[in-house]
Amino acid sequence: MSEAFYLSLANELSAKLRRVAAFVNHGPSIGGYHEEALKTVLRSVLPERFGVRTGFAFSAQHGPSYQGDILIIDENHPSAYHFREGEFAVVLPEAVVCVIEVKTKLTKRTFSEAMACLYSFRRVSGTAHPITYLFAYESQAFTPQTLSSWYTGIIGVPDEIRNYPWAVYALNQGIIILRREANGNYGHLPIEGDVIRGPKLKSLSMFLLSVRKAALLYSGMANNPYEYAALEGLHASNVGYRFGP
Repeated sequence: MSEAFYLSLANELSAKLRRVAAFVNHGPSIGGYHEEALKTVLRSVLPERFGVRTGFAFSAQHGPSYQGDILIIDENHPSAYHFREGEFAVVLPEAVVCVIEVKTKLTKRTFSEAMACLYSFRRVSGTAHPITYLFAYESQAFTPQTLSSWYTGIIGVPDEIRNYPWAVYALNQGIIILRREANGNYGHLPIEGDVIRGPKLKSLSMFLLSVRKAALLYSGMANNPYEYAALEGLHASNVGYRFGP
């Protein structure tokens, strides 16, 4: 397997996402298709152990989470489901490997909504799991002014590293990753250098690999998350972002 494989997956997914937008202008319908297209690609890179569903996490102590767009579930967990019908499920928090919130367009409002939804899964679990992600078809430019406004506007999500998504990805802007440094500082850093016009395919391949990494870590495997990623020309910004003022 090589970086070309993940780039081809990224290209295939971006083509699907753009194809439907050329014909349909109904937001909810497009959003639903974005979720299904992403689910299809994720199933192709995840081991059989992991199911891809939508729904809620629920615990007797903390109640329900918000509804998550894409839940990756450990199907081997002996009591993974409180309830399941088709792809919809109410899941035991311990069986949720990661959660992906999907947005058609990323703005300050939808970013805040996504952070609240993803945090609800952390609140219900009470642990460092599940790992969370935000995926968007389109976004406002990731400028320092825009990102500063988004992050300082987050209210109700504690500024703790476990409450940050591992990655925020937008098809037309690229990827923002969570980074923790040796001195304990942490934050979200945009990855720069994916400069080709159109979909940011290198960043998309990083996103897919990061989700796969979450599943492998859950399984106890500690391989390099970006072993097959096309990283040439990419570098982290020297400006990071944290929740709140």
